[in-house]
Amino acid sequence: MRVGLLAADEPRHRGKLEVAVSLLRKRRGDLAVKLGKDAANADVLLVFGPDHFLLDRLALLRDSVPVLAVGDGFLAESDGEDLEKVVGQVVRGEFWIEKRIRLECSLDGERLSPALNEVTVCTSKGAGFLRYTLTVDGEMVWRDGGDGVVVATPTGSTGYGLSAGGPVIVENARALVVVPVCSANHNRPLVLNEASAVEISEVNSTLGCDAVIDGRERVPIKGHTLRVRQSDQPAQFVRFGKAQYLRIFGKLRERSGAVVLPPAAPPSAKFVYKLLSFEGPMNQKEIIAESGLPERTVRNALTYLVQQGVITRYTTLRDTRRAIYGLKKE
Repeated sequence: MRVGLLAADEPRHRGKLEVAVSLLRKRRGDLAVKLGKDAANADVLLVFGPDHFLLDRLALLRDSVPVLAVGDGFLAESDGEDLEKVVGQVVRGEFWIEKRIRLECSLDGERLSPALNEVTVCTSKGAGFLRYTLTVDGEMVWRDGGDGVVVATPTGSTGYGLSAGGPVIVENARALVVVPVCSANHNRPLVLNEASAVEISEVNSTLGCDAVIDGRERVPIKGHTLRVRQSDQPAQFVRFGKAQYLRIFGKLRERSGAVVLPPAAPPSAKFVYKLLSFEGPMNQKEIIAESGLPERTVRNALTYLVQQGVITRYTTLRDTRRAIYGLKKE
């Protein structure tokens, strides 16, 4: 068996990777440990880090390698506190593979990165108004305006789609969901068959228009047609337990039960807080990149949240000049 290992560039994640490598190398038999660029050439890939790091790695994988996510993110199977047990289960093959729908996105025929969660159409600068046309399987469904539109997988339905008013879709459902964000025409979310072909065209706004893939990649789309369909290559995750529905609702309860911000809290602060709750600890540069908010807006939102005592600001030994922001733990 070939076991690959990758970790986010933070001491706590690097430390867990080193422990896992040590445990693997102590085992005898036909076992190969793959690190760095060679990690993807494995039968199972262990990824240590938050969800946004995992999404980055998934987008770069050429082949659909089964991934074991280790961390405290929404997609994690293990928190890494009992690595000896986890490594033993992996080596003995005591796991099953869960396949998750991914989205194949293209812009005027040019293929973009695949999305595990969602692709969001929004303005390039801040949260502004845009207009667009939605077409499903060649039939125009609506011409609408608002803050944007989200096309999500069942996995992504508990992320930005949910915060925009969309439904929770269990992970094994064969469906896609389209969620209009603050629809000017009061359009409601659409649940589609997994085989549906979605087109978003005639997108325009004075603030510019972008397609944001899994919160990690922004592509200008003004005047272009974005096509979204189910990818032929699903993501594959290593699972130990048998629970499916309890997994998603249990984690949703953990997230929703954390903190309720005051009604008068700035919208940007609510957005940044929700981003941190789903993606895990991030620095200011990462928050700006994933939220699309201006630097000053993000800075003010972080200051407000720190003053409210709902997030903490800390530094790492690797880079004491760069602050990391995360939810305050009780």
